[in-house]
Amino acid sequence: MVITAVVTEEEVGHLRLPAQKVAHQLPHAEKTDGRVVPIKHPEGSKVDFGAEIYGIDLNQFTDADFDFISDALHKHKMLVFKQQPEMLTPQQQYRLTSNFDPDETTGGFAHGHDPFLFHHDGTDFFGIPKRPAIPVQPQVHILGRGPLPDGHFGFPPDFEVQGIDHEEFHLPPHIPSEEREAGASRFYQWHFDGSLHNIPPPRVGCLLAVQTPKGPDVTVRWEDDKGTEMKMAPGATAMVAGSRALQLMDEETRKIVMHSHIEYAPHAFVWMSTAHSTKLGHLLETEGLEKPLDQLPKWERNKVCIYPMVWTNPKTGEKSLQVHGQGAFKLYLKNRPDGEETIVEDLKEVRTFMDKIMRPVLQPENIYAHPHKEQDVILWYNRALWHSITEFPKSYGPRIMHQCNIAASDHPVA
Repeated sequence: MVITAVVTEEEVGHLRLPAQKVAHQLPHAEKTDGRVVPIKHPEGSKVDFGAEIYGIDLNQFTDADFDFISDALHKHKMLVFKQQPEMLTPQQQYRLTSNFDPDETTGGFAHGHDPFLFHHDGTDFFGIPKRPAIPVQPQVHILGRGPLPDGHFGFPPDFEVQGIDHEEFHLPPHIPSEEREAGASRFYQWHFDGSLHNIPPPRVGCLLAVQTPKGPDVTVRWEDDKGTEMKMAPGATAMVAGSRALQLMDEETRKIVMHSHIEYAPHAFVWMSTAHSTKLGHLLETEGLEKPLDQLPKWERNKVCIYPMVWTNPKTGEKSLQVHGQGAFKLYLKNRPDGEETIVEDLKEVRTFMDKIMRPVLQPENIYAHPHKEQDVILWYNRALWHSITEFPKSYGPRIMHQCNIAASDHPVA
C-alpha cells in the first residue's frame, strides 16, 4: 500500500490529533544498574560526544534509571541503548522522551498536529506518507523507506513508508541512479528537530531501529572542489556537535554568534518547499524560489521564532552553536551584549554568514555517523547536536525507524 497524497503544513495546522499522553510518573527504585561506556571514535576523529548505555531495559525503566539517563545524556549528548531484551514499545518510547520535559502538558508532536491519512480495519491513521504516526501512541512516527513488517501496529499488510530523496529538494545535478545504487550518497539536511515556527523545539530526540538496510558502507559525497568524501554504514544518522562548531571559529566570529540571533521564516518548511537545498544540505540556494510570505499559511508576527545562535546546556553549562541554516530568514548581529546591532535581511548575505559559521564543522573528522543496529535505541540532546539522514541503495532493503520528538514547554535561550 503506497500512499501518494501530498499534505501541506497549512493542512496540518488545521487538523487536530487527540493527544494520548502517558503519565510522567515512573516506577520507583533506589538505584540503577545502568552503565556508561563512552564511544571510542577512530584515530583522527575530533568527535567528543556519544556513549553506549548498558543495564537498563527501556521497557521497564525506573525513576532511578531516568535520573542516570538524564545525567548521562546532558554530559555525552548522544546515548545508544544496547542489549535491549525486546523492541521498545511506542508507549515507553514516548514515556522516555516526555520525561525530559515534565512541564510540557500538551503531549504535542514537534511539528504540530498530524492530518488524517487513511482508515484501515477500524482504525484511523494520521500523519503524512513519509511520517505516519503509530495509532497506539501518535507522538511516535515511522520514518525511513520501504515496506513495514507484517502486522506492524495495525498498518495494512502492504503499507510502505515513502523515503526522502535528495532529488526532490537538492539543487541539480543530482547523483545518477547507477552511482547511487553503487553506494554514492549525500547528507539530506543538517538540522535540529523543530518546526521553526511557533512551536518550541524538542529537548531530546529518540530513534528506535526496527529494520536497517543491509549492504556495504556507502560513500557520502560533499561534491566540493576538494572531492571530500566519507564512508559510513548505510542508513546512518550523521551528527555533529554545536560546541565543536564554536571551537572552530575565529575569536571575532565567536564573539558575534555569542550575542546574535536568527529569525526563522514564518512556516519555514512551507516557505522553503519551493526552493533548492545546497548539495551539502546545510543551506538553501539563493535563487528567489522561496514561497512568498503572502502565499504562506496565515501567520502572526508573535509566532515567528527568533532564537539565539548559541544555546546553553542546563546541566553542564556548555555552549553550542545551534542553528538551522535552511530556515534562516533574518540575522540580528552584534559582538557584545551592549553592542550596536546589525540587521541582515538580504537572503544571500544571510546565507553567506550561515555558511561561514556552519561549513567548518561539517567535515569528516567532526562527524559521527551512527550505524543503527536493530532493536537499539538512540537518544540525543536536540539542543546541542545537529543531525542529517544519509541515503543508501534501494537494493539494501528497508530502513524502518520509530521516532519520537515532542514540542518543548519552552523556547531555547542563550
